[in-house]
Amino acid sequence: MKRVEKVGEESNINKENLIKAIGDLFAGGTETTSTTILWTILYFLHHPDKQTRCYKEIQDIIGSGRLPSMKDRPSMPYTQAVVHEVLRIVNIGVFGLPHSVDEDIIFHGYHMPKGTVVIPNLDSVLSDDKIWGDPDVFRPDRFLDENGQLVKREEFIPFSMGRRICLAEYMAKMELFLFMTTLMQRFEFKPVDPDNLPTLKGVFGITHAPSKYEVRAIPR
Repeated sequence: MKRVEKVGEESNINKENLIKAIGDLFAGGTETTSTTILWTILYFLHHPDKQTRCYKEIQDIIGSGRLPSMKDRPSMPYTQAVVHEVLRIVNIGVFGLPHSVDEDIIFHGYHMPKGTVVIPNLDSVLSDDKIWGDPDVFRPDRFLDENGQLVKREEFIPFSMGRRICLAEYMAKMELFLFMTTLMQRFEFKPVDPDNLPTLKGVFGITHAPSKYEVRAIPR
């Protein structure tokens, strides 16, 4: 930015756009990450066996004497699979951001003139029973192969796809891994009333968030 200003070139690399870009990253990354963490804890209340399995992996790889780091991530496929399954089953964004067609095209028999606004329905892929078999079931193992290693699924598109994929995808995955492993390392999450679990029905707003619920966070 300083180089462009020094030579007097006209460019979009300026302070105004820098501030807006950073604001977008913070807003997008904070809201979606915190909401995903809330969903993950909620699903742990409904599936305590999944929480136990994650904690075992944390103890095997990290232990309790230090904080998790990104170097641990490749060695923790099940924890990654849990995050993937939460992102898939709840689909924080539901719809992708609006795009526009840059030229007249025919797509599956539909004529789309140049400039047509297109909003991708991500949920139609992430909850398709032809792809996932049992999309309404919380099953992290669907992202693991026969050797227990993480599998990259082409249909896993919670951050959209293509050249306009979510800019904060890698930052979000990093945050989710570090926050969730640290929380699970330090706390066990249990329901306030085991006979009356919080609903898994979400609330639609800027993101698809869980309904408000209470949880017991018990120090390990």
